[in-house]
Amino acid sequence: MGTEVIQRGADEFTVTFMDSLHDCLSTDFGMIPGLSRITIGNGETSFAEGSLYIHIRGDVTRVSVSEISFNSTFVTAIAFADLSAGLIRSGRDAQTGDGEIVLLILMDSDMPDSTLARAGITATEAITAAVQDLGLAYDGIPASGSIRQTVVTIRSKDCGMYLRGAGKHTKLGELIGRSTIEAVKGSAADNGITINTRASLMEMMDGYGYDQDRIFSLSGCQDYSQFLLKLLEKDADPRAVATVSAVLHIWNEISWGLVDEGTGTEAGMGLIGVGLREPVRSTNLLDTLALNVALYFMDD
Repeated sequence: MGTEVIQRGADEFTVTFMDSLHDCLSTDFGMIPGLSRITIGNGETSFAEGSLYIHIRGDVTRVSVSEISFNSTFVTAIAFADLSAGLIRSGRDAQTGDGEIVLLILMDSDMPDSTLARAGITATEAITAAVQDLGLAYDGIPASGSIRQTVVTIRSKDCGMYLRGAGKHTKLGELIGRSTIEAVKGSAADNGITINTRASLMEMMDGYGYDQDRIFSLSGCQDYSQFLLKLLEKDADPRAVATVSAVLHIWNEISWGLVDEGTGTEAGMGLIGVGLREPVRSTNLLDTLALNVALYFMDD
């Protein structure tokens, strides 16, 4: 893209800048002038003499890179995303666990400090979009990010291009968004989370507080081994997955106040009847869905 050299190793992922005309804005250290190197690894997060080291708890080989350009504007997103735990939604308590997202945004252009900061906002919004695209939720709420989230935006001061806008309505903002979503999803996939792994009744219900044991208890089955066999047979059925996904979205709309509970419940009951089984009612739509998913597994 520019004057940087990317090196992948088993223990560290390093971006080395071949000149000192790069600055970055880091959520850990603020503005850093004269950036010479960024390293992602399992050591301690630190900054000294132009070198930024970012600690991750996971496998460094699962860092993903996405470069997208438009004419002479280049953006490279470098991400590590472990979304298996530690999810969070703005304004809510976090899920337990040690999930994390580290994102570097390399821009082959110069810009004022305010635009460098706006690039970080755009990148953070793109992280939320990637998390939502994967349908991730916890404690019955859609997630918007990770409990540990580090964003670093880097500008190139020796570039002849000077940009003043990095919002979503700008071309630079579009490139930041697209590359971020691609890199975050790529690393999340390397860490075991893809939209295909999310196409599971149990995965979706678990995000809303109904884990495998709780579904088993609702199924009425006395034999756990028999229940597991049924689960393996039906868990990824496309019709059932589409139904549960749609009903969960209606449940979200009820919690947001977009539809009233009575209207949403009746719509959800209709979907359950078409896509799963003749519905049995429980206390609310989410409980009704969980009960009918459990019974669906045991239906012949």
